[in-house]
Amino acid sequence: MRISIAALLLGSVGAFAAEYKVRQIGALNTEKYRIYLENEKGDPISLFHDVPLHPDPNDATVYNMIVEIPRWKNPKLEIDREEPFNPIYHDTNKNGLRYIANVFPYHGYPANYGSIPQTWEKPDVPNTDVGTKGGDNDPVDVLDIGQQVGYPGQVKQIKLLGGLCMIDDGETDWKLIGIDINDERAPHFNDITDVDSDILDALKHWLTVYKIPQGKPENEFGYGGAFQNSQTIANLMEETHDYWRALINGTAKSEINTINLSIKGSPNNVSPNSKEVKKVPKGNKKPLADAPMDDEDQEWSFV
Repeated sequence: MRISIAALLLGSVGAFAAEYKVRQIGALNTEKYRIYLENEKGDPISLFHDVPLHPDPNDATVYNMIVEIPRWKNPKLEIDREEPFNPIYHDTNKNGLRYIANVFPYHGYPANYGSIPQTWEKPDVPNTDVGTKGGDNDPVDVLDIGQQVGYPGQVKQIKLLGGLCMIDDGETDWKLIGIDINDERAPHFNDITDVDSDILDALKHWLTVYKIPQGKPENEFGYGGAFQNSQTIANLMEETHDYWRALINGTAKSEINTINLSIKGSPNNVSPNSKEVKKVPKGNKKPLADAPMDDEDQEWSFV
């Protein structure tokens, strides 16, 4: 069974068994906006470090994914590498808050966009196969092509089907393709070859051109622009998880904040009663409406 491009353009609500709670600070589309993750006791935890790579350590075929940007949304939300507990924030540049343009026919992102926790694209490890100088210093990015539209801070369980090796300013910046295991089509998807070529072409085109409206050139890809298969990505997960292990245990030097609640023996493991936990702001007392976006951040681009 193949997923069609029509299916990507539709949204539905799927089953999701929540294990974490989201703590929101401020309103979306403001610089104060933060999304923290809480454990079952209500303690803030790191989205980068405390959520495990696999929800079930005995099943290496299913991965956790942190949703940063839901499908169809424009705000450029990212996990903060330097802030304690690595919350999601609204990224900025010299012009203010960052937004991804609407590249026809997609409003914002064409899939749920986020990252795989406990992975790290190490910046001093070059990829000699594609000629990059090192990783982009972030957890590995992933696009979920399941039908359920996610929300910032959601922890999804996904299967990784394959990916593209994007080259960003000479750095390795993998873009993986996954599907929510609760999607009704997930049992039929085990590799990138199970996905309809139309949807792969659409995703690759979007990833190639989405920065053009910002005045940047097309993105380039390693391996001749070919999607790599699920086994290659499984190997990548092992490699980048090992780099993360070196990061969290302090043997790899980095400016990344590694404060965590669950990695016992790591240099920056703290307790729920620590000063670091107490400094995390309380969540909004009631839901806040999104702050308005400027009209220019909602314009359409045809590239």
